[in-house]
Amino acid sequence: MARPPLTRERIVEVACHLVAESGHEQLSLRKLASELGVTAPALYDHVSSKDELLRVVAGVGYRELAASYSCDLDRAIDRVRARALAYIDFAATHPQLFRVMFMYRPAVVQIEADNELREANDVFALGVVDIERARQDGDLAGDSAEQIGLTLWAGMHGVATVSLIAPPVADAVADDVIDALLRGLRPAD
Repeated sequence: MARPPLTRERIVEVACHLVAESGHEQLSLRKLASELGVTAPALYDHVSSKDELLRVVAGVGYRELAASYSCDLDRAIDRVRARALAYIDFAATHPQLFRVMFMYRPAVVQIEADNELREANDVFALGVVDIERARQDGDLAGDSAEQIGLTLWAGMHGVATVSLIAPPVADAVADDVIDALLRGLRPAD
């Protein structure tokens, strides 16, 4: 039986599978090539390095996270809450991919590192749209939708990280943390 042709898409697909199975630390181009039934040098026609490959895998993860954000709730604040829960659930159900994703960052997280990723920017921007709408609706207060987004992200990321090491704890506190954050970000009466 002939193996499928070696394409960048196939390489990324198998790399995603290997990362999900054993983590990015265990991924090597040699192991990936073996899984694909080729030699490691054959991969270099499609990817330049393991670092480039991990960046692409992270982009896949961010796109999957964005897809998990799909919801048809009417109120922006309800969408913000639903997406916060989706973020935490994504981390719990895709722990190895989640770890790779957060080797990269959206531009709004301003640090001295060359690890900005367009797909991370896209996911962050999805949240900012609803946060801005929730501000316009009077459900959130703050000077900047981006700053509110960072605040919410820090809380969600904390719970998501806990979900990787202590899932029952994260399950027990996820709703409470999100509700407390949203209550704290409401306009003063």
